[in-house]
Amino acid sequence: MTYITGLDFTKDVELFSHLQNGGKELMLRLIRRLMRSVRCPFVLVLTCDRAEVVSTSPVSCEVLERSLSVSPIAAAACRYALEGEEAERHLFLLASGIISPLFGEDTVTGQLAQAGELGRLAGSASPYLNKLIGSAVAFGKASHARHAMRVFDRTIVDEMLSRLSGCRKILIVGSGEAARVLAQALVCSGHEVAMALRDETKTFLTPVGVRAVAFAQRVKEAAASDAVVSASSGLYHTFSKSEVSSLSSIPMYDLAFPYDLPDGSNVIRLADLKVPTPERDELVRLVEKEAKEAYADFLAWAEREAKASDISFFSQEVASESLRRLSSTISSLDLGEDAEMKLREAILDSVRKSCIAKSFHRS
Repeated sequence: MTYITGLDFTKDVELFSHLQNGGKELMLRLIRRLMRSVRCPFVLVLTCDRAEVVSTSPVSCEVLERSLSVSPIAAAACRYALEGEEAERHLFLLASGIISPLFGEDTVTGQLAQAGELGRLAGSASPYLNKLIGSAVAFGKASHARHAMRVFDRTIVDEMLSRLSGCRKILIVGSGEAARVLAQALVCSGHEVAMALRDETKTFLTPVGVRAVAFAQRVKEAAASDAVVSASSGLYHTFSKSEVSSLSSIPMYDLAFPYDLPDGSNVIRLADLKVPTPERDELVRLVEKEAKEAYADFLAWAEREAKASDISFFSQEVASESLRRLSSTISSLDLGEDAEMKLREAILDSVRKSCIAKSFHRS
């Protein structure tokens, strides 16, 4: 049985801000903390918008939260849990990007791959979990190769063109596909469009006819506009609550998820528009169907492994368990990251080969 204990960062972005962009070093530190409390095989998945412990036995939310240095009381509203087939299929959909707040993102595939590799080298994972994560990663890569995952329905563009028809000056915040497509459509319809970017090195992304402005100037620019559209791909608000309040006479459209804007009387979200999204809906249907097929292939592998007396798989399990038992001792040697990873890899490889050699010798 597979279990997932998770935390949704989008429910409280600031609470998890210390976990953003921490890289490999942060991941290894968190895995080691978890290994002090979690006695079953597990993989820690850390993406831009979530943290998950994928394990072979239940792991409490508090264990995950304390390992992440997050208050269990503050994180209570961010928790979720999955188990069995639901948990395993979730990983396939996660790898595809269709359940990410930034629909269709491809970075999560690499983050899952890193999670599997670090779980293997840290000694926290098992061959079964390695195969599960690897299968999900392979499916995610195949999905992005088969489909254009970043879908922004024309129905949304048409709705916004209708709503903004009486506006002359429009500020768009963000440089993602949604922002660019809408900006280009507005320019073609005769509107005067400015685009505020967090990363000023990305001014090359502004469509022809759109004026790029510094992110720091967005409030001043918004005050001089007839409407604001925020469609960034970040987790953080593009305007504060007080800034939204100061712009209360100007309609502000939020096309992002997670939301770009705090609540305000002048804030209209994508959900409020109630626009049908046939292109996205069709893509979700296709990917879910393909995920079901890929997951069936994984289950067929698991069934074959359960029936077979495969010394190769058994030797991997012994190697993983050996590394798990030695993990805290290895960490205490303070070898430096590169040397430690080489030692862990050597232990995994040596135990696996020794196990195979002894089995063949006995037979």
